[in-house]
Amino acid sequence: MIVNESLYQENTGMNGTLIDDVVELTWDVLLLLILKGFVLVLIILAAILGNLLIILSVSRNHKLRSPTNSFIVSLAVADTLVAILAMTFNAFYTVTDKWIFPQEVCDFWNSCDVLFSTASILHLCCISVDRYYAIVKPFEYPNKMNKKSVTVMILCVWSSSCLISFVPIFSGWYTTTEHLDERNMFPDECNFVVNKPYAVVSSCVSFWVPSIIMIGAYVRIFIEATNQEKMICKNQIASAIPQYPRNSTDTTAQMMVNVPQNHRNSHVDEEQPTPLKRSINKMKREHKAAKTLGIIMGVFIFCWLPFFIWYVTESLCDTCKCPKVIVQTLFWVGYFNSSLNPIIYAYFNRDFREAFKDTINYYCQLFGKLCCIKNTNEVHFNCTYRSTQDIGLVENKCVRDI
Repeated sequence: MIVNESLYQENTGMNGTLIDDVVELTWDVLLLLILKGFVLVLIILAAILGNLLIILSVSRNHKLRSPTNSFIVSLAVADTLVAILAMTFNAFYTVTDKWIFPQEVCDFWNSCDVLFSTASILHLCCISVDRYYAIVKPFEYPNKMNKKSVTVMILCVWSSSCLISFVPIFSGWYTTTEHLDERNMFPDECNFVVNKPYAVVSSCVSFWVPSIIMIGAYVRIFIEATNQEKMICKNQIASAIPQYPRNSTDTTAQMMVNVPQNHRNSHVDEEQPTPLKRSINKMKREHKAAKTLGIIMGVFIFCWLPFFIWYVTESLCDTCKCPKVIVQTLFWVGYFNSSLNPIIYAYFNRDFREAFKDTINYYCQLFGKLCCIKNTNEVHFNCTYRSTQDIGLVENKCVRDI
């Protein structure tokens, strides 16, 4: 290509400066895109592998098959699908800054995004209700949270999530007429612009109302769990103190202080009735499960709260605009929550941690056996091939000798 040298020098001031700046800018942009793509792919893989580990661990371990874990498995399915069907499109669009698919695929991506984020928060809401009955109303728990009710709740979660996502988006009810016209004018863009009624309804169903229910349920759970733990401590102390006459209170307290810790524990184990011990252990397990799921709920709200604040604010305020970089960051902070749940289970729940180790070891051994079988077949084939070659050489030698 011929370039006017005088015009080039006039624009740059000296030879080569413009080209050097372009090359330098290109390398900076390229490195930034590589780094961004690497981080996004890492989040996607962590979400897929971690949630698949949850599904496989619960399916292999009979100890983990409980009503609460049914919600957890369904939540893991939602997180896996959001990584496959929502994060992948968003990652490609974020890195390339261009939409190369048809607008129907854009609607599919937005529908999956709304569907799985809504399903996640509704699953956590169901888990909070499950924990509420398990701790606050334990006598009603077997009747309220049986297999039938859990199945109905999971079906309601998925059906309501579909109604709030695919139906209005593919029907065009979610957006404005101006945005529909812009989609035809700019087919290389995929922006999720909603009207005010849909913004209010979808945000309430997908986030605000379930969050209020979860926070209320866990406040009640925390109060009841605290009272139960105090009662457990009183029962343990009462069972550890020997029965003396009432006028010897001071002597009893003094003896309780002087008794060694290991002796007190053994005394509790010997004197406590077995049913009481089982109920206390069960109560402790319920409290640990509630704490773990409370952490998961808190992390979910922390990750998605900034996004929904932006979502409602920009939808209701016509003059409020947010930079594109911040919007993308809010999206991926919410997506990152799908990768955190398996880490939380592995760190705070011993049963899940052991199940994860067992599942990983099982599939590693299975993969190792498959590799060994493959290598054995290859070795057998090579030995057979060499033997055939040797027979051919012997035959050729015999022919030459003859």
